Amino acid sequence: MSETAATSSEAAAGCPFHRFLDFDTFAAGTPRAYLDELREGHRILWETDDHATGGHWLLFHQRDIDHVLQSPDLFTNNFGPILDDFPPALLAEQQESLTFMDPPRHRQYRALVDYAFRPAAMRAREPMMRALATDILDAVLPRGECEFVNEVAMQFPMRVIYAVLGVREEDFAYVADLTNTLTLADDPEFAENREAGFIASMKLMEFGAALAADHRVHPRESLTMDALGSEIEGRSLSDVEYGRFFNNLIVGGMETTRNTLAWAMVEFIRNPDQYALLQADAELVVGAVEEVLRFRNPVVYLRRTATRDQELAGQRIAKGDKVVCVLGSPNRDPAFFADPGRFDIRRAVPNTRRNYRTFGAGPHYCLGIQQARSNLTVMIGEMARRIHNPRLLAEPRHARSIFMDGFKELRIAFDAEER
Repeated sequence: MSETAATSSEAAAGCPFHRFLDFDTFAAGTPRAYLDELREGHRILWETDDHATGGHWLLFHQRDIDHVLQSPDLFTNNFGPILDDFPPALLAEQQESLTFMDPPRHRQYRALVDYAFRPAAMRAREPMMRALATDILDAVLPRGECEFVNEVAMQFPMRVIYAVLGVREEDFAYVADLTNTLTLADDPEFAENREAGFIASMKLMEFGAALAADHRVHPRESLTMDALGSEIEGRSLSDVEYGRFFNNLIVGGMETTRNTLAWAMVEFIRNPDQYALLQADAELVVGAVEEVLRFRNPVVYLRRTATRDQELAGQRIAKGDKVVCVLGSPNRDPAFFADPGRFDIRRAVPNTRRNYRTFGAGPHYCLGIQQARSNLTVMIGEMARRIHNPRLLAEPRHARSIFMDGFKELRIAFDAEER
């Protein structure tokens, strides 16, 4: 570690926590006040960690984050977006998947499914999504209470992505369990250890390959069928290659929306004036979606790995160093947002979308951004229309994670809806 980096680490020790990406630091979700303090004091900061390389660089400012995420020749995604170092055998397998690829291969593979998340596809999908939202709320509203994460926030994106990919109903629970184990592998309620998360990732790829084989025998309308009929590098996808795609699509299609919907409910309960505005004016739903995405970005960071010795934000970093882009930092930067710590669904949508980094940047800019926005628009709109007087029955329980900011339990009450 350089002398300058050591100095930065010592400066960070004066903050409320000795380390940012630490499970204790994130016990109640992203520590926003601490993150604000780090952004104000640093462009780049070295901190130690318990992973194989012993440390990583943190980036807090929009221009630096954009530079890293938009420069795959300098900062590769080949080693994955999380701090953990994948076991060699699994890494080799994952490097053949979309999430781990760099251009130009990334662009070629992404093009196979990119069309399915364009605005026209979203409009065609909307009636199905609205019907699912209605069914999900119909099941809980007569009771006057529910566990919102698993009964609503998880159910909606899960059932939407299953419909898009052609997953059979008898497989719903199996895929959901694997997804939870993979994304929440640091929480003992979902996985016994990190290795269990790696195993779940492999099993998701195996399931995706089996899903492809099932589609070949029993053709049906789905994104899976379309992908299998497309060509990449002059040939069709194999079942194994589609299995890697499935892993990426199912995780991206479920986890971020689940966490954002749960945070939306929490913020509406904490800010009843904002919920009243939304209930009085359905036109505010788009602004509400974007404000929740700004205020409570579900993905905490994206890691990249330096491909060469170079200078970044005034520091010399070495080839192989992990560089971590803290996505929520620009989201509350007063340079872009007035009173950034205030939850306000009336913010100007174009400015919010332009300046937050919730969906990343560069070639790996979220593939399913239109699907995510459509999911959130449909369900938050339905929530505002049908869930009245929401309130907490208990303090929300945060998932143990430094990568995903969300809840594993959110018990709420509301005015019961007559059957």
